[in-house]
Amino acid sequence: MNGTKLAVCSWGIYTDQFADAASLIAAVKAQAGNLTGLNCADADRAQMTDPDLETALQGLDSINQYAFRALHDALAGRDSAMLHRAGLLLLSAWGPMDHTASFLDSMLEAQGRYASPRHFTRSVYSTVASHAAIYFGIHGPCETVTHGQWPICSVLDRAADMLASRRLDHVIACWADQSSKIAEDLCRRGATALNRHEFARFTSDEAGYGSVALVLKRPEESSPSDLLLEILDTNTASASAPVTLNIHNFPTDGAVHLAAALAAARIGTGKLPIYFTETDPRGRSRFVHVTPKGQ
Repeated sequence: MNGTKLAVCSWGIYTDQFADAASLIAAVKAQAGNLTGLNCADADRAQMTDPDLETALQGLDSINQYAFRALHDALAGRDSAMLHRAGLLLLSAWGPMDHTASFLDSMLEAQGRYASPRHFTRSVYSTVASHAAIYFGIHGPCETVTHGQWPICSVLDRAADMLASRRLDHVIACWADQSSKIAEDLCRRGATALNRHEFARFTSDEAGYGSVALVLKRPEESSPSDLLLEILDTNTASASAPVTLNIHNFPTDGAVHLAAALAAARIGTGKLPIYFTETDPRGRSRFVHVTPKGQ
């Protein structure tokens, strides 16, 4: 069964475990037993300190900083002209949770007469994508979504729809979530009081956080250096992960595993075919087949 098809031009990452794409590639190489170190192309991906970026990050909350760093990594070395026909698609399950809670607290004081406009503006989910679009100069459609059903594959599906409209040539897909004690407490209550067992994994001592960004385009317009993605909704017996990294749990951590599959396909782990598998709370799975172009 043929499903969504996309080409990946580049990707970036920033999490509590990986500072950039180069560090993720190094981890995938080490896990696969390839200890030869980064090659020249990988080393070029290493995220260098950018004074302009560091200045832009000052005053931004955590989730904005994570998204900015991942986007900066994904867009490194790319022609800024491509951003005039590029869209931004961001998914966050928790969003700026701490600001949301702080705004709600302020509404409870004095019957809402002193509700905090500062926390309100920072609690809106779309502020992350808006800030990123302004800073990076993304001129196409800018969308923010939030849900727990297929957080990875649904974004890829939506990116394919946006590209099919021919209104743009690239979609920059980004996933970002912060670590939050408030969210951890809500997940613990949901798992115990509401039997929502899928939330239990967010209550461990090692809570993760971070962001992943992909630059996507139509597969028929891909270059030889691109990777190809195809989503398969059918049962795929050989759909095993090429690498098994110990990723700290956070709502959009599936994007980190997808990035690891991209890294494995790029460097060639010798374990083909390469799939990323996403499973919903009901046990249903979708599979993303990752291949270098021409294979």
